[in-house]
Amino acid sequence: MATITNKIILWLATGFGTGYLPWAPGSWGAAAAAIMGWWLVDLPFLWYLLIIFALTVIGFGVSPAADRYLSIKSGKKYDNSQIVIDEWVGMLITLLPFYFFEKSILYLVIGFLMFRIFDTLKFGLAKLADQWRHSGGVMLDDIVAGLHSGIFFFIALWVMEKF
Repeated sequence: MATITNKIILWLATGFGTGYLPWAPGSWGAAAAAIMGWWLVDLPFLWYLLIIFALTVIGFGVSPAADRYLSIKSGKKYDNSQIVIDEWVGMLITLLPFYFFEKSILYLVIGFLMFRIFDTLKFGLAKLADQWRHSGGVMLDDIVAGLHSGIFFFIALWVMEKF
């Protein structure tokens, strides 16, 4: 994987390199996405959705090739931990409630923790997607975890603002 195209594929799949950070690369990727999301939620809602959509399409496109390459180095056949573009997408989905509630650092941390919990525990559809040993499974489980955590994040923000 020495060509410039392949290096770009790896750079994108590893969440702009955040997947190479040691000790829990998924958390690093989600943290980087949370920081980026902090600024992105100031964009118009439609632009934010388009960014999520674009990253999702890119993720589905680059994850299989990156997974094949990283499998050679790691020996892990599927869903290598350095691939964190899926965490980026899931985290950005989780932050969608910022369009409806006040944005704060505390809420950002809560959203990040919710996403990491839902991404790690993988229940319901996220667990089913995680068991799908196909290139789409790499992205799908985090998309579903992002939807789960986004819904619970919305409810938590609503409750905190009401009471």
